[in-house]
Order: sequence, then structure tokens, then C-alpha cells
Amino acid sequence: MTEKIIDINTICGDKIYTRDDGHVLYNAVDDALKHYDKAIVQFNEKEIASESFLDEAIVEHYLRPQHDDVTNRIVLQGVSKSDQILLKKIFEYRKRLEDKEAKKLAKTSKKKRTPPSHLKKKP
Repeated sequence: MTEKIIDINTICGDKIYTRDDGHVLYNAVDDALKHYDKAIVQFNEKEIASESFLDEAIVEHYLRPQHDDVTNRIVLQGVSKSDQILLKKIFEYRKRLEDKEAKKLAKTSKKKRTPPSHLKKKP
């Protein structure tokens, strides 16, 4: 099994705050998944504490997977306890939003398929 270690200090340095900063790490993970069985992201216990960065860099891989089996292929190591909690909260929040949007979309498309009451067959 091949694996690529992605060191957050090497890839991002001190740029760990914005969505653009997170996209740099996202691209590094994406590239690793194209060429290796696993992408190991080494956080080195570095405190991130930026929702935008973590959402873009990590959570996006799980919500919009570009590769098969990302849950087993992306390994996060050395994540601080507070960032673990934050990652979980971001993922759960984004998942709830997407589920809510999916329900709204399903409801909207269902309404479109239902003929207006004045066109319905009368018993």
C-alpha cells in the first residue's frame, strides 16, 4: 500500500486561516489521492481553529468526494483535541445543511409534478 505524508507546516506554513489557505491543503490531498492509496495529513498538533480553513481543506473531501473511499484513504494525524471537535462540528453542520437543502429540493420538484387542484380528476 502506498501512502503520501502531507505535512501541514510544509504545505501551508502559517497560512491556516482563510478558505483560500485551506484550498492549498485541499489540492495537496487531492493530488495525493490521485497517486497514492492513502493521504496522511500531519497536523503536528498545530492549533488551526479556523472553520473556513478546516472546512475547505478537509471537510470538502468528505462531503464532495472526488475519489473512492475517502473516509479510509484520508488519515488525519496529530490533530489537536480542539480541532478534532471543530472538524466534527463543521462536518455535522454542513451535512445537516445539505440534508435540509435536499429535502427542500425534493419537496419543490414534487410540487412541480403535482397538477394544480383545478386540473385534478374529480371523483
